[in-house]
Amino acid sequence: MSLLEVKNISLSYDNSSVINNISFNVEKGEVVCILGESGCGKTSILKAIRGFMNRDAGEIYFQDERVYNKSEKLVPGTIGVGIVHQDFQLEPGFTVFENIRHHLIKYTRDFQEKRTKELIEICNLEAIQYKKSKELSGGQKQKVALAKALIEEPPLLILDEPFSNLDNISKSDYKEILQKVVRTLNISLLFVTHDSKDALTFSDKILIVQKGKLLQEGKPEEIAMQPRNEYAAKLIGLTNVLLGKDIQAFVNFHVDPKKKYWIPFSAINLIKLGSIIPEKTDFLGDEFITHISLEKANLQIKSFTKFPEKFGIEISRAIELEEI
Repeated sequence: MSLLEVKNISLSYDNSSVINNISFNVEKGEVVCILGESGCGKTSILKAIRGFMNRDAGEIYFQDERVYNKSEKLVPGTIGVGIVHQDFQLEPGFTVFENIRHHLIKYTRDFQEKRTKELIEICNLEAIQYKKSKELSGGQKQKVALAKALIEEPPLLILDEPFSNLDNISKSDYKEILQKVVRTLNISLLFVTHDSKDALTFSDKILIVQKGKLLQEGKPEEIAMQPRNEYAAKLIGLTNVLLGKDIQAFVNFHVDPKKKYWIPFSAINLIKLGSIIPEKTDFLGDEFITHISLEKANLQIKSFTKFPEKFGIEISRAIELEEI
């Protein structure tokens, strides 16, 4: 059995549907991402899994036990599901060490000390363990909140937009810590985000949610190479979504003029003969993105060197996108 099973759940707020008949599983040790634009219902799914929301339909099972609706328990919540709160919930006058140990009060003093030191090591907090939380940066507070969430070693850890407020350096550091947590404690992570880069680089499986429905599910490489529709392609940051009629002159295979296609960067081949003139070139540090115009459509081409003043192109592959 899967660690978490979400079966055909539907959710609503004030009779307004936010999630419609969604199903998915999370396996032990797996990192799963729910990816979607703001307002698509991602956070509502997390609330339902934690037992803090009533379901209109469907069931949720965690460790083979049914997850109760909020109204079915006097004290809502799903035992064994941890969460890193977005507001961190730290005591400002406590040190990092004290903030963690404070939540171990029901255990013996020796265990409190031992467990706090373990969590400080796992979350790379040694250098700031004696600083008060009011002295910490946002990224540092987030790591302390993570340590607190891991106190009971929950089999499943939930994170709501965990990387949205972090700079690139802090984000990279936090991802390394989370990977260490999964590896060391053998727990599962379920996080939601609207950032495709975080989804593609930090998950074993991605669930794309569009308007409350599960649009596509798969490994990052599967979704990146075969997006289901235009929404999925654009959500994961893919450019070059064009109508068949706009690329007919550059392919040697059949395309439907009225259907939309995604053109991978790797499928665009440069040829010497041609009359295409680059409109703009963006330098991204170690590569160039060249923008060209194909009469009524625009195309972007990735390269490691600047293109000549005039050239032609051939397109060797185009992924047909469904109309949903």
